[in-house]
Amino acid sequence: MKTADVFVNIPVKSIAQAYTYRVPEHLSQIAAGWRVFVPFGNRRVEGFVIRTHENAQAPKGIVLKDIIAAVDEESWFSPQMIEVARWLADFYLCSLAEIMRLFMPGKSGLRITVLYEADEAMKEHMLLSMPGCRAIYEYLLQEGPQKKAELAKALPEWQENLQDYLDKMQKYRIVRKQYDAAKRDAAQYEKIVVLKVQVTEELLASFHRKKAQSHLLTLLQAKPEQSMNALKEQKVTAATVKNLAEAGLVEIRRRRVLRDSYRDARAKKQQIELTEEQQQVVNGVLPAIEKQAYQGFLLKGVTGSGKTQVYIELAEKVRAAGRRVIVLVPEIALTGQVVMAFKAYFPDDLVVVHSRLSLAERNDAIVRVRRGEAGIIIGARSALFTPAEDIGLIILDEEQDTSYKQDESPRYHARVVAEKIAKVNDAVLLLGSATPSLESYYRAKTGEFQLLSMAHRIGDMPLPQVHCVDMRRELRMGNRHIISRALQQLIESTIAHHQQVIIMLNRRGFSTFVMCRSCGEVIRCRYCGLPLVYHKNGILKCHHCDVREPVPDVCSKCGSRYIKYFGSGTEKLEQELRQLVPSARVIRMDRDTTTSKFAHQEILDSFRRGEYDILLGTQMVAKGHDIPNVTAVGVISADSSLNMPDFRAAERCFMLITQTAGRAGRHGHRGEVVIQTYNPTHYAVTCGIAQDYEGFFQKELALRRELFYPPYSRLVKLLYQDEDEEKAKDKATALVKEFELQFAGQHGYQAIGPAPAVIACFRGVYRFIVLIKTAHLAEVHDFLKEQKLHLRADVAIDIDPITMF
Repeated sequence: MKTADVFVNIPVKSIAQAYTYRVPEHLSQIAAGWRVFVPFGNRRVEGFVIRTHENAQAPKGIVLKDIIAAVDEESWFSPQMIEVARWLADFYLCSLAEIMRLFMPGKSGLRITVLYEADEAMKEHMLLSMPGCRAIYEYLLQEGPQKKAELAKALPEWQENLQDYLDKMQKYRIVRKQYDAAKRDAAQYEKIVVLKVQVTEELLASFHRKKAQSHLLTLLQAKPEQSMNALKEQKVTAATVKNLAEAGLVEIRRRRVLRDSYRDARAKKQQIELTEEQQQVVNGVLPAIEKQAYQGFLLKGVTGSGKTQVYIELAEKVRAAGRRVIVLVPEIALTGQVVMAFKAYFPDDLVVVHSRLSLAERNDAIVRVRRGEAGIIIGARSALFTPAEDIGLIILDEEQDTSYKQDESPRYHARVVAEKIAKVNDAVLLLGSATPSLESYYRAKTGEFQLLSMAHRIGDMPLPQVHCVDMRRELRMGNRHIISRALQQLIESTIAHHQQVIIMLNRRGFSTFVMCRSCGEVIRCRYCGLPLVYHKNGILKCHHCDVREPVPDVCSKCGSRYIKYFGSGTEKLEQELRQLVPSARVIRMDRDTTTSKFAHQEILDSFRRGEYDILLGTQMVAKGHDIPNVTAVGVISADSSLNMPDFRAAERCFMLITQTAGRAGRHGHRGEVVIQTYNPTHYAVTCGIAQDYEGFFQKELALRRELFYPPYSRLVKLLYQDEDEEKAKDKATALVKEFELQFAGQHGYQAIGPAPAVIACFRGVYRFIVLIKTAHLAEVHDFLKEQKLHLRADVAIDIDPITMF
C-alpha cells in the first residue's frame, strides 16, 4: 500500500502536523510536492503532500482514508521549495501549511463549495413534519444538491432559520453535506484556426465562386495559425471557418490565453555605457554568478547612481546561463518603473507578480514561468514565492524598506526568505539601497555580505542642495501654514522655470483627528481606540480597521457643537498648496488615490509627461522614482517618526530624508530640497541633510550596542490576547517569569514587559506585548517551542519584528 503524509491547507495553529492518507491505485503518480484533495473530519479540503511511503502498513486498528483527487497534473512544489518551506516554518514558528500557502496565488489552489443533498430514503422521518424542514428537503430532492445561498434565494420564507433547519436535518442524516472542488485558476481559452494543407494557386482558383472561403485561405496562407477574434476583425465569419473545417482544409483548436496586464508595455533599448563604478560592481558579482554558488552582496549606491542598470546587466548574464532571476521592489508603485527598465532588454522574457493583479493573472504568470516562457520575475515581496526552478539571482531593491516585512501570520521578512531561497538554489543574493538597513550594513562590514559601493551619480551630477527649516521659528514669525515660506518660494521658483516638484508628507487624511473643543474628547474608532482620520468628503476613517463614520454634529460625551479638526494630512496639504500656489497643477498619490490596479503607474506617468507641476504624497513618493524634470523636493514633518516608541525611529527619519531628497536633480540640473522639522539638531536630521550615511551609522550603532538592540541582538515579539484584560496580562507575565528562570545568570537574554500594545484593545480583545532580546536566537526558539507558544491561538509570535508595540 502506498501512503502519503499530507499537511492540510487550513490556517489553524493547532493543526501543525501531517496526516497520513492512502494513495489509491489511479493516483499512484502522486509524490512529494503534489497538491491533493482529501477528506478531513467531516470536510473535504486541499492538502500538500510532503512525503510518500511505498509498501506501507496502516497502524493496527486504523483505517486510512483515501486521497480523493490530485489538484494538478504535476507536482506544484519542487524539492527546493519544500526545503525552503520547512526551514521557514521552523524559523518563524508556524505550521508548514501556513508557509506552503504562500507559494500559491490566493493561498489555495482550490475553490471548495459546500452543497447540501437530501437522502431520498429518509422521506418519512418525523422531523420532516416541521414545515420548514419539509420545504427544504423537497426542494433538494427536486433540484438536486444546492448551496446554502441558493436555498435562501429559492425559499425566502424559511431564510431566517435556514441554518438551524439544515443543522437539525444533518444531525439525523436526512440531509448531508457534499463538497465540490474546482481549481481557482480559471484558465481562459480562445479558438484558433489552423491551416492543414498547402495553399496553391490551383486551390484558390477552385474557390473562385466562394469569395469568403478564398479570402480566409489567403489570410491563412500568410499566417497559418490565427485566432477567431483576429479573423473576425478581417471580416471572416464563423460559418466560413466551419465550411473549410468540414472540407478538411483547416482545423479549429483551443489555445490557452495567458493574461498579462503588462504585455503591451514596451520600452526602447538605449545603448548605455556603464560608468566605472557600475562596471566595478558588475565585475565584482560576475564570478559568483559564473560559479553558480551562493554568495550575498550589499550594493550601497547613492540615489541616482544607476543601480537599476547594474541589475539589468547582471540579469543578462544569469539569463544567458539559462537560470532565472527574481527582482523585488518594496512598493507596487515602483513596479511599473522597474518593469519598463527591464522590458527594454527582456521584452518577452518577464512576468510581473503582485497583489493588485487578479488571481487569474498571477496564475497565468506562473504558467509562463513553468513552461519556460519567462525567466525574469518582477514584483513585490509575494513574487519571491513564485514556483520557479533553477534561480540564479535574487535582487532586493531598496532592501531597507519595511514593506518587505509581512504584518500578518506568517510574519516573514522577504530578505530572510530571499537569502534562504538563494542558498538552496546556489544563487547570488544582491541587496541594493542608498540607505541600507543597519543590520544589513553591519553584516557587510563584518564580512557576511560582500560590500559594493557606488558613491557618485550618473554623469557626476551633484547630490541635491538641502536646506533645513525650523518650523518652531516659522511659528514664532507668524507662519501658521503647513508649508514654510522657504518651501513656498522653492515651489514658485521651480514652477516658474517649468520644472517639477515632489512633496512628501508621511500622513494620510484631511486632518489627523477630530476633537471637541469644549471637553477635549477625541473621536476614536470603536474597535481599536485609535483616533479616526477626517477626509474632506465629510467621512471619518480608521486606517487600521477600515471603519467609516460620518462626522457627528455634537460631541458624544458632552453634547457640545464645538468640534474642530486638528493636524494635517495629504488632502489638507493639497488644499493649502492650491491656495498658496494657485497656478500649480497638483496630483496626489497616497493609499486613497491608488486603489485600482494601475493607479500608481497612471499617476506617475501623467506626472512624468508634465501634466502636473507637483506630485504630493506619502512615503510611496519617497523611494526609487526617477523623473527627469524633478528638480525640487519638500519634506513635511520629516522628524515625525522620532516621536514613535521604536528603537528604529531615528533610522526611519534619516532614511526618509535621504531617500526623498534623492528624487531631486537627477538629470541636468542640481536639485534643491527643503526639509521641514521641529528637531533640526537631532543627529538623524543633520546626517540626513548632509547625506552622511557613515556618520549616522556610527552614531546609531553606538546607541544600539549600549541598549542591546539589533544588530547586536535578535528580537522576538510576543502578542498576548484575551477578552479579559487581567488574563491577557497574567499570561504574558507568567511567560516573562518562566523566561527569566530559564536563562537566569546567562548573558545575552532580556525580556521586556508585558506592556499594553499601541492598540491596547482591538474589537473587545485586550493585547499585551512581551519583547525578547537575545544574542542566541536558536535557544529562544527552543524555549518558545517548549512552552508550546507556537500552537496557541491567543499568542502571536513575530521573529525580527519591525514594530515594537
